Amino acid sequence: MNGSSSTDESTRSGPGRASLHCLGGGDVPPGVAGDLGLLPRLPVEAQQKLWTVLVPALADRMTKQTEELLDMFCAAYRVDEDELGRAVKACRFVIREAAKRDLPASAVAQDLERLCPDTPLVRDLVLAGYEQAKAQLRHEIVKAAVAEHGKLLVGLRWRLDTVEASERGAHLQMPLALLTLHYLEGGERSQVTLQVLPDMMSELKAACGHVLDDSARSGRP
Repeated sequence: MNGSSSTDESTRSGPGRASLHCLGGGDVPPGVAGDLGLLPRLPVEAQQKLWTVLVPALADRMTKQTEELLDMFCAAYRVDEDELGRAVKACRFVIREAAKRDLPASAVAQDLERLCPDTPLVRDLVLAGYEQAKAQLRHEIVKAAVAEHGKLLVGLRWRLDTVEASERGAHLQMPLALLTLHYLEGGERSQVTLQVLPDMMSELKAACGHVLDDSARSGRP
């Protein structure tokens, strides 16, 4: 689904210029207020399900799957594709900028009231899922910041095997764990598989326990 216009276009303007918390006091780009104002025009059922399309649309990149989801949403609720695209992009802009600055919902509410002073429904619709979305976005921000400077572990798969024998010896019967570590580095996803014997698994378990204990004492998640 490709809207014919974007919130970054300078051809539209909202009802006056406003400085926003989500922009660090900066002025709102032209078009954002007007595009947010399209939300109340959605059918009530579409408004109630808005966050089902907003959540995937908040990702760093709009994927083909997200575009297809938006198309299905439009078909299911008889929504104009261009209007939904503009509204979603405006919501995405405000929410991502607010999450970047770790704004509380109260500050986002003030921004939305400045942008759409005559339509409190816009504020209510956006705030309905803001806190959960902010937590997810900030987690992604941390991951991206760390991954830019080295390998970041993002997934783990394991399998337990047994070493029966080799040319070096028979009847070994040694448990062997296969750990496949998925990591990000410079925006690229890769993986490495390690073979781990029981003694090293014990060391890994102890090390993870120490890290978790220290994190709990320091109050970090």
